[in-house]
Amino acid sequence: MKQILIICFVFFNLLFVKAQHYTDLGIIAGGTYYMGEINPTRHFYSISPALGGLFRVNINKRYAVRLSGLYSGLKGNDNDFPSRVTPLRPRQSFNKQIVDFSGQLEFNFLPYITGEEKWLYSTYLAGGIGCALSIGNKPFITIPFGIGLKVNLTTRLSSGCEWSFRKTFRDDIDNVENQLGNTILNNNDWYSFIGIFISYKFFKFAADCPAYN
Repeated sequence: MKQILIICFVFFNLLFVKAQHYTDLGIIAGGTYYMGEINPTRHFYSISPALGGLFRVNINKRYAVRLSGLYSGLKGNDNDFPSRVTPLRPRQSFNKQIVDFSGQLEFNFLPYITGEEKWLYSTYLAGGIGCALSIGNKPFITIPFGIGLKVNLTTRLSSGCEWSFRKTFRDDIDNVENQLGNTILNNNDWYSFIGIFISYKFFKFAADCPAYN
């Protein structure tokens, strides 16, 4: 895990050094929900509030790099899925607080720069790598990916919404172990975030580049 964190640190530092364009600072609010052994298929189940922040570097009108952090909860209860309880597994429930950090690359389907009037909005895809931790558990790696919409509000403010997923490589978030073992292919624990963000374009690293505009 240490090697992965070092690689991510070097990668994002290189991007920041080369970036000559506007950066965004913002807040994220919404909810998270869990999917795993207790809840294998139901989206938006037992949503917990989530709050966090983001820092975005706009590489050009198609690509941006984002660092973000979230504080949220995850919970589940077998009483909500009585048909899944068997004599081999007693009823289970859990309620945990999660701190989530991620670095993601965003791809805009339409040309978009925060605050630019000629590029008012765009849908986007995002994906990258992250880590998360909860009280009483060791940090674990996640693979975040999702879809969203960005909209310019003013020359400085933008907003949007996002629905993203976190693939984990652990099987103990819900305190129920997979009977097939804790492996990458058989792991069933995921969590998702759905919410909104608002960001402020607060400075740029250097003067505007004609090629960029």
